[in-house]
Amino acid sequence: MSKNPKELAKQIIVLTNELAELAGVETNNISISIKSRKRKPVGATGGLRFLIDEGYFDSPKELLIVVNKLREEGWHYSTATISMGLLNLVRERILTRYKEKKSKSWRYVIRK
Repeated sequence: MSKNPKELAKQIIVLTNELAELAGVETNNISISIKSRKRKPVGATGGLRFLIDEGYFDSPKELLIVVNKLREEGWHYSTATISMGLLNLVRERILTRYKEKKSKSWRYVIRK
């Protein structure tokens, strides 16, 4: 199943209609209007989510590279704030991180 909320809602509606048909209940095909609520990302974590949506974390990135990329995109936050945002995304299991043996710095990449 998809993790996209819109797709999940559509799948639930289709399955509900099928279940009602099997049970012999008339539903007149239940449908729900699903509106897109695309909010502008806010804060350092919002900037990081913006980069994730753009596919920036498809390859591993170091903290300072991420900080510079965010600044290029107009998100001006301290290194500590961005580091905390990255750690929160790791805890939410959106990103994963590993420590580079030579430089001993963390690398962040999208969790697959």
